[in-house]
Amino acid sequence: MKKMRVALVGCGRVGTVHAEILSALEEVELVACCDIKPERAEEFSRKYGGVPVVDYRELLQRSDVDVLQLATPHHQHANITIAAAQAGKHVLTEKPMATSARDVEEMITAAREHGVTLGVILQNRWNDTSQAAKRAIESGQIGEVKAARCFVTWNRDDAYYAESDWKGRWETEGGGALINQAIHTIDLMQWLVGQKVTEVRAHCGTWAHKAIEVEDVAMGLLTFESGILGTVYANTVYAYDPPNFLEIYGTKGVIRIEGTTATIRTGNQVTIVEEGGGDAAGVDYIKSTGVGYWGFSHKRQIREFYQDLLAGRGHRIDGDVGKIPTLLVLAMYESSRQNAPVAFPDGLK
Repeated sequence: MKKMRVALVGCGRVGTVHAEILSALEEVELVACCDIKPERAEEFSRKYGGVPVVDYRELLQRSDVDVLQLATPHHQHANITIAAAQAGKHVLTEKPMATSARDVEEMITAAREHGVTLGVILQNRWNDTSQAAKRAIESGQIGEVKAARCFVTWNRDDAYYAESDWKGRWETEGGGALINQAIHTIDLMQWLVGQKVTEVRAHCGTWAHKAIEVEDVAMGLLTFESGILGTVYANTVYAYDPPNFLEIYGTKGVIRIEGTTATIRTGNQVTIVEEGGGDAAGVDYIKSTGVGYWGFSHKRQIREFYQDLLAGRGHRIDGDVGKIPTLLVLAMYESSRQNAPVAFPDGLK
């Protein structure tokens, strides 16, 4: 069986999730683990395979690397993606795509001009709960969608930021609670509603963390093309980590996704979908980590990405699709800075 030869770039926290998956997929061969900290690259290499590399630019010259898979800090996604595309390498990058709208578009242009595939990790679309919700909406089960709301309220103490050399700063993280913690739920909201967003309003603030530049509390309002509204509330100052909450309201029913459970109510009928239902490995993952709502479906998307490459077809979350939640978050920041609504995407510079 032909395999895609992959270099993992970024051996930090989320890099561990990627490495575990890559080392187990039959569609890929992990040929290199890259990190600017040599000891981390070496540790990953010993545990997951591949050779340790410190500078990603070395990977661009290697004929045995087909794909760069990025689990790096946010501000590095754009320059690595563009360089990889210019070298003829495919790229699968973690969210957010980048920290500016210009970088997002340059990444897409580079991939298109050099004939490579750019995929963006938005793994929660593959969740059993998300898939069940999408089917209920597209089948008309809950009727016409009328409103949506989501809450992402987590606890991130000062140590969380102090232990990182890039989080909590506009230049490197690109934002805070919205671009890091809430972006997946914002993506699910707009994907499930199934309409384009036309306007964004938001207010962001830094209320509890004195050592960071970015927001730890944000409220937003998305206006969709039919005029319906979606509300977003996110913070990293909560007392604990409750499950993420997303609700889609229709004329015939309501869908609520809370953590790893989706509840679909239509009239007197209630359907409950649990994450990882028929997937023993998925259930074990959720039990062992307690974070199935953000990590469970990484494997599903990553496997599909490489199956798409091997089959010569595009990936369903390419740059044009994957950019939407990033641009929505950037528009929310712009609205907060201007203290005014921002036309989406035209008002985002």
